[in-house]
Amino acid sequence: MQPQDAQMMGQVAPAGAMGQQVIIVQNKSGGPKVFGIVAILLGGLGVIAGLMSFGTDTEGFGGTATAMVYVTALMNLASSGMFLYAGLLLMKYQRKGVWFGFGAVGIAVLSTVINVLVVAAETEKVFGEDAAGFVAGFGMIWAGIQAICCSMIIALPLLMNGADLE
Repeated sequence: MQPQDAQMMGQVAPAGAMGQQVIIVQNKSGGPKVFGIVAILLGGLGVIAGLMSFGTDTEGFGGTATAMVYVTALMNLASSGMFLYAGLLLMKYQRKGVWFGFGAVGIAVLSTVINVLVVAAETEKVFGEDAAGFVAGFGMIWAGIQAICCSMIIALPLLMNGADLE
């Protein structure tokens, strides 16, 4: 590991005692580290869940449904890995961690939407149009909640004190 460069932030105050200038130093916010740790934990759990989803029993699924199980599992695994990496970057106070996090959230939401549409189509075949509409509506609400919550975990360090991020 390389030692971190000392960084001084703040402003110069007017002349103090005996005509000397006083420098007020502002410490870095702990927010990026906290949200970085949260992103690392969620990303790690997502990687574990993504790896476990490859063991899904797809016997009895059609060809398209089986393919979608594996495509969305790959997308979730990639998203979780990116979210974990974004957390590592946030812990190092790097601004690009926010952008990697938004990319991970985008992939996760796209995966959820694809999954919901496939499940809704299969539900319509078995239970009818009303049940498919309910499944699709509930799934889209879930995708929206997922996008908002995960985006806030990533965006809050930037919103709290963006000057701390390099």
